[in-house]
Amino acid sequence: MDLKVIGSMSKGQCAAFCVKNSDNCCEITYVTLSGECKLGPSGCCHTEFNNVSGSNLLHTSRKFSDYIYTLSVTNGGVFGDWTYQEFCTKGHYAIGYKMRIEGPHADSSELNAIEMICGSRGGVRCGDTASSGQQKWGDWTEEALCPARTLLVAFSLQVHQYNVVESDNTGANYVKFKCRYFKDDVSDFDLSYPPGYGIYGTYGEWSDACPVNSAICGIQTKIHPVQGGGADDTALNDVKFFCCE
Repeated sequence: MDLKVIGSMSKGQCAAFCVKNSDNCCEITYVTLSGECKLGPSGCCHTEFNNVSGSNLLHTSRKFSDYIYTLSVTNGGVFGDWTYQEFCTKGHYAIGYKMRIEGPHADSSELNAIEMICGSRGGVRCGDTASSGQQKWGDWTEEALCPARTLLVAFSLQVHQYNVVESDNTGANYVKFKCRYFKDDVSDFDLSYPPGYGIYGTYGEWSDACPVNSAICGIQTKIHPVQGGGADDTALNDVKFFCCE
């Protein structure tokens, strides 16, 4: 899609325009040859910028080099392989999440997938999601969303640690988060999907938090492949999240 021209101005003026509207502005492009400042809002800024000069929507995937910090925990499960990294659209951040969970039965796997709900840095829902690798069992929960204008910045994982004498290990069971304003590292809010915990295992320590002026923007999961033949399936064992400015 074509970007729409906001106006002809200097590169500094174009950058200042984006900073001024940082809660809604998702992507600004400056064309040096023509001196044009162009807006590509990726779904967040359309309403906000209609009065400027209008814009089409441009979806651009983040590149892996865009993140500034990796969040991890020390109690992840031992089985599985790290799958691919997946990110919110460039300029978007995680404002909430949902989980795919398989309930108790002969071979429980509990947490099978995590999907992030993406929005602008002002907490406005944008319509895109990010989820990384998944396993196939269970049902999706409803969404759990941060309080208005806050974003995901830290997490804690509930894990059923492997025990050789148990016939049914489950790996990760639940995940919860902390939400915070993008530009504020003082106040945060706990976020979990009710009841806030799974059946097996315990929560570990909280991860580090994204630095101020950043928030969670990407995810990578560690998934135990289908075992078959009556072997024990544990599905999702561990997860990392990535922070973007």
